Amino acid sequence: MKEVMEVSPDAPRRTRAALAEIPARLDRLRVTPLRTLTNTREVSPSLPPGYLSPAPSPDEFLIQQRGRKRLPVTWSPDIDLKRSTFLSTVRTPPKNTPGRNSPPKLGVTLRSTPRKRLLLGDIERVPLTPEKIDFSDLSTPQKFKINSPIKLTPPIKRMRLEKTFDGEFKGPLDTALKGLSPTQLIHMIKRITHKHPEVEQEIRQDMPTPDLSPLEEKLCYLKSNIFKSLPTSRLTSKTDSPAYTRVATHLAAFKKCLVEQGKVLVESQHWESVIKYVFLAWSYVRATPVWDNQPHNAHRKQCFKALNNFCMTALKKGGFTKDFIVDIEDKLQGMEADSEEVQSCIKYVQGLMQN
Repeated sequence: MKEVMEVSPDAPRRTRAALAEIPARLDRLRVTPLRTLTNTREVSPSLPPGYLSPAPSPDEFLIQQRGRKRLPVTWSPDIDLKRSTFLSTVRTPPKNTPGRNSPPKLGVTLRSTPRKRLLLGDIERVPLTPEKIDFSDLSTPQKFKINSPIKLTPPIKRMRLEKTFDGEFKGPLDTALKGLSPTQLIHMIKRITHKHPEVEQEIRQDMPTPDLSPLEEKLCYLKSNIFKSLPTSRLTSKTDSPAYTRVATHLAAFKKCLVEQGKVLVESQHWESVIKYVFLAWSYVRATPVWDNQPHNAHRKQCFKALNNFCMTALKKGGFTKDFIVDIEDKLQGMEADSEEVQSCIKYVQGLMQN
């Protein structure tokens, strides 16, 4: 077997030809090396590098002209000249980062934000640029104008409400007086008494005392709001901190109304009505809840203190008779248990009775 496999060294070596010639049918596989582009922007300066393609032949260019017209490659929809100029004024300039050495992109339209493109409606906006505004004289608002092609609508002329009615009122007098404010009534009566001094004495004699029923109705309404805000469950307390939190707003409104009404009566100098209002409002303050936490009773104490001050002012300036002062002392004795502030009024009344 070894003898058969052995080959004599003198025998010639047989090898195949290693593709000596390339057939003509493979000539199409030849590749022409492209020249190195040193600067791609010199070939097509209007397109980014991703859109570069070989130049079309004249025949292909002619076929493209005969076919369907293609839209030019742009970054934003085509707009007219006016809108393009407006966009150039409104568009935010590109940021130039100092650390980057990238050359500026030529031939590429900068894209604006969607919000700015939405502003390009049928009506042009006023470009807020220094070139469009005249800052030469800002002394008057009329000279501060914006040069804009938009024609603004004329300003609406304001109606003069100060114009007085020259004609005489034909309706009933009481109906006309209901529409006047207290200030208007005061000015009207003062003008009449100034023209006719004899009328003033008659007005003083016929002037009634202030009606306290509207004041009482308002206090009653605000007090009812306080009790409506309290919890209705029998398992919860109505005088603890959570209950006070629900009622605090109504307590503040009640105190504000009580103080304002008392101030109006004091300013009107109807001293007898002031004393009556003090006794009336005191009963409503006494009916308000007494809270478990003492700081929560601040509104209640402030109301008592305000009423005591009103009473002291009326006692000092009222000049009441002794019978009326005795009646006041009896009522003040019953109010002493609610607030210690009443003791000052009681002492003053006792001093008036001794004199």
